[in-house]
Amino acid sequence: MNTYSDLHNSSQRNVLTIYAHADDEVLPAAGTLSLMSKAGWNVRCLILTDGGLSSSPIKGTRHQEADAAGKIIGATYEFHALEECNFSTQAVIKVTEEVLGRWQPDLIITHAPQPEKYGHRDHEVCAIAVSNVATRKNIPLWYSAPPVFLRGFEPNFFVDITSVIEEKVAAIGCYESELNKAFMQLDAILVLSRFWARELGQKDGYFEAFEISRQWVDANFFTAIANNSHQQVVKQS
Repeated sequence: MNTYSDLHNSSQRNVLTIYAHADDEVLPAAGTLSLMSKAGWNVRCLILTDGGLSSSPIKGTRHQEADAAGKIIGATYEFHALEECNFSTQAVIKVTEEVLGRWQPDLIITHAPQPEKYGHRDHEVCAIAVSNVATRKNIPLWYSAPPVFLRGFEPNFFVDITSVIEEKVAAIGCYESELNKAFMQLDAILVLSRFWARELGQKDGYFEAFEISRQWVDANFFTAIANNSHQQVVKQS
């Protein structure tokens, strides 16, 4: 069983992100994934579709863009070819279970569930299917923030990405074929990251927000928190 304290014991830990499209992973979580990679986590990104409905007419563009983003945040990618805007929850469940058998993740990050009138149809189907698998397999699960229309998203976990905000911006910038979208623009990226900081009462810095769907702790968690607080006091003094 994975415990919250395991997240602080990062030797050979695996985080698996599961998203419908390439770029869905960097918009809400590039900073967090970069920090995890720097801390020794194996960061793996599963993309359910191959970019057939991408803004670029050139086949394979999204694959190349994802590979470039992965080099920045320290992630490796695996693409599947489910049909965009038409894949089923059962198809996603099948892919997810097969990948879990190979990668054995300690944590899964995916889309936050949202009604289709607010979010992308593919994001919703992905969220439902991945949640089903994570629940049955008893794997910790985090939902990441939607890039737009935050209705229904209730974050309860925030990551300070100030130290890697330039890497987040660079990773998103790798998806040149999608930069015409408003939420891919630099000002939108920075404003949302600052918004989450303000939600925490922070005057400065940049944050990413998550909703923890499944997580648990053991006694070591409280020791880790105490040690971290002590280290902060020492640094300040």
